[in-house]
Amino acid sequence: MDADDSLIALIYNQEEEIVKGDSQDLIALQYTTKTATSIYEALKRLGYPTVMVPVRDDLEAFARELGQYSPRNTFVFNVCDGFAGDNFSASLIPQALKELGFKYTGSKSEAVRLCTDKARAKRRLLRQGVPTPAYQLFSRPKGGVSLQFPAIVKPVREDASLGINENSVVTNASDMFDRVDYVVSEYRQPALVEEYITGREFSVSMWGNGTMEVMPISEHDFSAVDDPLKSLLTYESKWLEDSFTYNSFSVICPAELTKNEEETVKTTAVNAFRAIGLRDFGRVDMRYRDGIPYVIDINELPDLAPDAGFANSAEKAGYPYDQMVDRILSLALHREGWK
Repeated sequence: MDADDSLIALIYNQEEEIVKGDSQDLIALQYTTKTATSIYEALKRLGYPTVMVPVRDDLEAFARELGQYSPRNTFVFNVCDGFAGDNFSASLIPQALKELGFKYTGSKSEAVRLCTDKARAKRRLLRQGVPTPAYQLFSRPKGGVSLQFPAIVKPVREDASLGINENSVVTNASDMFDRVDYVVSEYRQPALVEEYITGREFSVSMWGNGTMEVMPISEHDFSAVDDPLKSLLTYESKWLEDSFTYNSFSVICPAELTKNEEETVKTTAVNAFRAIGLRDFGRVDMRYRDGIPYVIDINELPDLAPDAGFANSAEKAGYPYDQMVDRILSLALHREGWK
């Protein structure tokens, strides 16, 4: 961006209250503001004229605020992962940016909508031959069960482990339906129930368009607990700083893998990225069992905080935080033909 009046508009969601789920979920929802501030400071250090544009609970008000700027010289850095307490609304942001004529970092609305509906994403993965655990979708706590246990029950349209705790892994239909009832009533959406894959858990961060650069693989170390059914990333383990799992679970990066294992994991992650149609950057999470990496989540907008997994992998790949931010922006600028 070489024009004197060029500008980066950093878009993020500013959350004020909880509209569904658990009251403690607000910790994760409000974290985006901290992340956006870190990115803003990095962009300023890099020399990009930058403004922060919050998305609150009104898309029209957001459009008016962004309307102060011109799409001709303003490029959007989008870290809005939903608004008004609703993760599923994330896809409305790239749609609005498109309608307003702005170019932006990250994936299109269609890919974001896929990633925020775990069942649709899994159907796409299966069609494209990407391994993912068997699953069923329940909109009420009743019906036939075709899954094998153990299984994990999660809200179909949340991220950041919202709605996932140590009771989410179930070993029988009765407990499963109790958990389905909790998800449906508290989170006001269907429950995704999928086979729980016991095994190693990896997060694979990558970026690129066309040719992908896969960064060093992270492994989640659950060795602090003996029970494989409790070896998972719950909301508590990610967000509650005084909890046992938050302080006991750790990340190993790069993960210790054989050459063949590493190649299999990376290939599966890239295939998942492409199957969903992501752009610029993303992260794929998987469970590895019997030589098969099962994709359990795809993040079109992974947490970009300085202490989060994506930044950690980027640093291991030779991109300190400011260079990581610059790389994401540069990939998007290049894709759109901006200088």
